[in-house]
Amino acid sequence: MARTSPVSRFRSCQSGAAGFTLIELLVVILIIGILAAIAVPQYFKMVEKGRVTEAMSTLDSIRSAQERYLSTSGGFYCLSALPTQASPGSCTGFDIVVPTLTHFTIGTPSAGTNSPSWQVTITRNSPPPLYYGSYVISYDVEPGLPPSVSCSDTQCGTDLLP
Repeated sequence: MARTSPVSRFRSCQSGAAGFTLIELLVVILIIGILAAIAVPQYFKMVEKGRVTEAMSTLDSIRSAQERYLSTSGGFYCLSALPTQASPGSCTGFDIVVPTLTHFTIGTPSAGTNSPSWQVTITRNSPPPLYYGSYVISYDVEPGLPPSVSCSDTQCGTDLLP
């Protein structure tokens, strides 16, 4: 009985039909396409939610600074332009510098419906996300209550806001 060498066994395995059929490749591409169609919108939603969370964190910092400003000044909230890195603002004693947000523009605070209260809006910068489009988030604060947050777009309110 003759022994076959490992090299000759390897060559005999290679000589058979190797590879995938066209149907197998098309099925794999179809499965990848279906998974991508499901995953990509969820990915963009999570990215946008992260951007909104960053903006909400900034608004919460402004709320804390407004409360400190109210307690130290004894008057109303700072309702003029907030101090930024580019402009010091006109609220003497306001103890934070509002950071520049890359995806949103913070509006000037205005008086709320009940005194003393205030509200501010943030607007989504261009280019807007495809799924949500341009939207504006309103942040209303009354002393002693959690802030009331709303969005100009219904889908934005249900998907992105806490």
